[in-house]
Amino acid sequence: MKQPARYAFGLLLASLLLSAGCARVGTQSATTSGHPWTRHGLLRIVNVTEPDTLNPVVGAEATDSDLAFLWAGFLFDWSDRNAFVPDLATEVPTLRNGGVSADGKTIVYHLRPGVLWQDGMPFTADDVIFTWHAVMNKNNNVSSTVGYDLITSIDKRDDYTIAVHLRRPYAPFIATFFAPSASPYPVLPAHLLAKYPNINQIPFNSKPVGTGPFSVERWQRGSKIVFRANPHYWRGRPKLDQIWFTPVPDENTIVTLLQSHEADLEYYGAAENFHQLSHIAGTNVRLTPFTQYGQLALNTSAPALSDVRVRQALWYAIDVAGLIRDVSHGVYTPGYTDQPVFLWAHNPHTVHYDYDPAKARALLDAAGWRVGPGGIRVKGGQRLSLLLAGVSGSASGNAVNVIAQRDFRDIGVDLQIKTYVSSLFFASYGAGGIVQGSKFDVAFFSWVNGVDPDDSVNWMCDQFPPRGQNVYKFCDPALDAAERVALTSNDQAVRKKAYDAIQSVLAARVPAIITWYVRRISVYNSDFKNYRPAHAVTSFWNSYEWEI
Repeated sequence: MKQPARYAFGLLLASLLLSAGCARVGTQSATTSGHPWTRHGLLRIVNVTEPDTLNPVVGAEATDSDLAFLWAGFLFDWSDRNAFVPDLATEVPTLRNGGVSADGKTIVYHLRPGVLWQDGMPFTADDVIFTWHAVMNKNNNVSSTVGYDLITSIDKRDDYTIAVHLRRPYAPFIATFFAPSASPYPVLPAHLLAKYPNINQIPFNSKPVGTGPFSVERWQRGSKIVFRANPHYWRGRPKLDQIWFTPVPDENTIVTLLQSHEADLEYYGAAENFHQLSHIAGTNVRLTPFTQYGQLALNTSAPALSDVRVRQALWYAIDVAGLIRDVSHGVYTPGYTDQPVFLWAHNPHTVHYDYDPAKARALLDAAGWRVGPGGIRVKGGQRLSLLLAGVSGSASGNAVNVIAQRDFRDIGVDLQIKTYVSSLFFASYGAGGIVQGSKFDVAFFSWVNGVDPDDSVNWMCDQFPPRGQNVYKFCDPALDAAERVALTSNDQAVRKKAYDAIQSVLAARVPAIITWYVRRISVYNSDFKNYRPAHAVTSFWNSYEWEI
């Protein structure tokens, strides 16, 4: 499992949506002639994270996937309108168009003819089949095989038609198979990579060859990555000539680069710098609601937290509006379920635990926890004391921890804070990870999803680590039953009803306190056109349309 960047956990952030689009703030219009600092045809991107590889199939950073949308191809992209956009496949398989069989176990893909790899070789079905084998190759350091491991075989009907056969129906498959999932893998070139026993450490990973709108010209670690327009791109030559991606490990330096106009785009700005970022002359600021929420995870196997009334009391005790105001500077927005409001699966009718310390105290009283010495509640001679685990070095995370400690203390709960380095906090179960090992009573981190609402790996009874990511040790038969429906039906209306039920169970049983939903901050040169970040996976889905 890749942590913290992609598959399951990220280090923070969250938000909700005002409408189906993105919010813009602090905008300034570009002049018709453009700004004097604008370099026509060149887009300069800065971000705090450097990729660990340019091949996300064996990568560990979200940046790997972002950059893959520049050089590589997927079967489908995901747009700012929350819809699939065909890329290497020509249409999305459905029950209606015959692409999905009645039993849900055969998926037919029609691939796009005439697509060339950037070395001039033709893209064919062989490349898709090879990449599936690469994902399933146990010698490759792949973060997730979820969905891919259900494939029993892939039939090549011709060079541009494949039939994928599944062991059982799996509704999220279309959004998973070389598509914008939580771990998005592009299609790789068989003619270049099939010769390797594994693809973990090969020259390709520093200078890949893809089918995307831009090719990688050079990358020197610690320095910028230079992309050039692919003149043979199947949609036509991109409007940009070059893209420079420069990792800048300090958020304040990024602000300075934007202020001095030595950078044109920061697509994932820090919330703590929002005031500065939103007042830079000649730039636009966009807030994009994202499939990412912050949470205080609750270990329901901990003695005190095994009582749902205690978990409900903790949610009532947290001043979420204060968290959003003081920690995210108003960037993030409230959330009550594991599904964002802009996604079709969202249930707007779940229980809300709005800040109400009086209700929290009443619930703890009803659970038998009485106020004792020093104002801390006691039951059966035991103090109501909980351990909160967090990540060291995260200013936002530390602020949340302190606010939670204060709010819980107000209702008589003693919250002790212990922080860990990120590598240990997010380490695997086998490596003794704090989160994966459920070595906490309360833990603050975030969940980042793909374009499908499926996050059953978090909640089902059979998904306790190391098998899954149910670090909450939560188990509910009604939720499991609804998850099985959501995972196997290809009828969206049926899935919607199942997800409504799942969210109702989660809201009632409270295995986690949703602190907020993320809105990602983009700051960009107002001469930069056609930038339309999506609400999941990446902001780079339509780079072939970008212009400056």
